[in-house]
Amino acid sequence: MFEFKRCYVMVNVEIRKVQRLGASSLVITLPHTWVKKVNLKPGDNIMVLDEGMSLKLIPISKTSNPKSSVVNLKSLKDGRVLNLVIPCFYVLGYDEVSIKLYERDPEILSYLKSATLKLPGLEIVDLGGDIITAKILLDPSKVDLKTLMKSMTVLTSNVVKVVAKGIKSGFSQDLEQEVKYLSEDLYRLRSIVERQLHLYQGAFYEGEGLNQILALISLTLLGLMNVLLLDVIDIIRWNISINVELSNALDKLGNLVPLIGSIVANPSIKRSMEILEALQAIQRDVVNLIKSRTLEDLQYVIATRIADFVKILQIICYAVTCFGLSRGEES
Repeated sequence: MFEFKRCYVMVNVEIRKVQRLGASSLVITLPHTWVKKVNLKPGDNIMVLDEGMSLKLIPISKTSNPKSSVVNLKSLKDGRVLNLVIPCFYVLGYDEVSIKLYERDPEILSYLKSATLKLPGLEIVDLGGDIITAKILLDPSKVDLKTLMKSMTVLTSNVVKVVAKGIKSGFSQDLEQEVKYLSEDLYRLRSIVERQLHLYQGAFYEGEGLNQILALISLTLLGLMNVLLLDVIDIIRWNISINVELSNALDKLGNLVPLIGSIVANPSIKRSMEILEALQAIQRDVVNLIKSRTLEDLQYVIATRIADFVKILQIICYAVTCFGLSRGEES
């Protein structure tokens, strides 16, 4: 039996007195050594992350030449693309995105502002006109990869425990709430990781950076898919019973893979959304087959793998859509 002990390492710890400012505000002074280390000046902005019983302070970037873009919502004929505008420019490393509204639809405004709750360091500036500006204040040079790795491993551990709990005790409302919170945390972490990837690699590839990264990401995901496909071959060797529906689903995926390769080489929002629609149809068929409870054990394993393949290909298509948006392509 193993006994795990929690170790606390205290480095540069200071006790600061909380003081009152005005009628309702409380303030503390910042340590001089830290202020000097991060080159903080009066008037600078700091991002404050609420981490439960602790707060994390992150100095906001002072980029002299911010990476910016303008998106005209009128050119986005496919309503589904609207939901990708801010997340796409966020992960692609932009500092500022100006969004031109063709009408001040309350639903659109609500969505744009709700994005600030999902993406760290995002601020929406709405001055009441026909343009809303999204500012990404997260300084990539201040993102510590070791901390990011720790956050991801802790999150992964928690996900594994939730899955184990579900297998042992069944699904419940409490478990559903845990999954919701973990999903939100994962979305935030993935967004930061993807943003860092684009910012770091973009410096190496210069003008071709985004296209090269898109290809690298797609190749990595397709490599993972191939490994999983080989695992399915091993399952088939166990004399699994034939299932026409599963065979048809794989055939359809096989036909879509070359098309996905072509849109990675020549990104197109329109073709990407068409392929996504085809993938969603396959996903519905496979999920319905799984829910029917007519599959044998090994058939069920293969069906869940096919559902995973669909998700991998969907990720690639969404990446292509993001790239198309960054080039100002219309949908």
